[in-house]
Amino acid sequence: LGLSSYVQLLPLPVVGGYLGYIGYFCLAAGASLGTGLNVDSFTTWAQFFVTDTELLSKLALTVGFAFILYYIAYRVEHVVALPGVLVATPILFFVILFLFGIPLDDARAHGWLPYPDSDPTWGMQCFRLYRGFQGIDWRAVIHELPTMVGLFCVVSFGSVLDIAAIQTEQPTPLDFDGELRMIGIANALSGMFGGFTGSYIFSQTIFSQRQGVTSICNGLFVGIGELVLFLIPLDVLQFFPGCYIGGVMAFFGYDIMLDWLVHSRSKVSVSEYGLLLATFFFVMFLGVIPGCVAGVAASAAVFILVYSTTPAVDIRLGCTSTAMRSFDERAALQGGLQRSIGVIEFRNYLFFGAALQVGDNLLRDIRSLGIRWVVLDFTHVAGVDSTSARALAKLGNALRLDAVHIAVVAAEAKQHVHRLLLENGALPSDEEMQSG
Repeated sequence: LGLSSYVQLLPLPVVGGYLGYIGYFCLAAGASLGTGLNVDSFTTWAQFFVTDTELLSKLALTVGFAFILYYIAYRVEHVVALPGVLVATPILFFVILFLFGIPLDDARAHGWLPYPDSDPTWGMQCFRLYRGFQGIDWRAVIHELPTMVGLFCVVSFGSVLDIAAIQTEQPTPLDFDGELRMIGIANALSGMFGGFTGSYIFSQTIFSQRQGVTSICNGLFVGIGELVLFLIPLDVLQFFPGCYIGGVMAFFGYDIMLDWLVHSRSKVSVSEYGLLLATFFFVMFLGVIPGCVAGVAASAAVFILVYSTTPAVDIRLGCTSTAMRSFDERAALQGGLQRSIGVIEFRNYLFFGAALQVGDNLLRDIRSLGIRWVVLDFTHVAGVDSTSARALAKLGNALRLDAVHIAVVAAEAKQHVHRLLLENGALPSDEEMQSG
């Protein structure tokens, strides 16, 4: 439908807050995988404030390995450094177990290694679900259609957010529609083979970008590797200690959170940084979609507040023109009349947030300056809304009561501006012009 490009209209603080949440999610997942405890909300971190030496040792190794990865990724420039550490660490773990004479069963019993699956599944078993499409209750499928539509909307919105987040790290523009089509096809194939819905492997994508990996071979190796793991009946997680997997996830999370919740401060304004943090907490406590919607609403409110304080009116006194005038007219202007003529220049879009500027505040300034002739100049106005038009009508009525003469310039240049000003009484009607 070509609608995905509109996601680029999402404010950067909303995308940044969502990315901060993704980082927190990876960090919490790393702590959970490294220690075996369930970590999700802020309150669950209280589980680590105990005197359990074994638990704290697992947490320390997880965090320590994450910082080692961070240091190597950003301080060691050799191309083999990071892959070498990732390969050598599990080997080193088993060497230590061997040197200290620790049996694998003991390591698994204490949670340092996951237990192997006694009956590991393999990919070909998924095709047994079909059995020639026999035994399927199609009426149940019909009842699940609303759930499918809801799931489609959730996955689509989440995928669009992922694309927008990746675009912030990508120097070249992404084809949002093409990326969504790719995700849709991948999800359809995943469903056909008994898999789950999903989107990008976000952490790996960002990590690859920051490491300068741009070759398509990266994706091919990952895809082929995943396919091999899908086809063979082998539980590979049994070979990786929990602190290793948790450390990798914590590294991803720490890196993303540091970039968007800390380093982004220098790249955005104070109000935008506040919105970024607010969106992060919105997503944390409300969920991804409600949190992002709340972030967009907060961004709109801040925009209205900031834009409404942007000067929309400029008063100029003593203006001159190129019109040819008689000696008496020039003498009258130079004798003091010119100082009582004020040109009121309106700018940008006059919306309800600017109603106070073009209403009571402007009337007070005109009275304080002793202006007796007012020129309302709409040359630089992009548009008005009915609230500002009513404020201008109120201003005109008050000035007429003060015996101030009013002239209007360029209001008819834009039809929609002229119509709203006329309908709300800010301009004299045709009958008033004829009677005048």
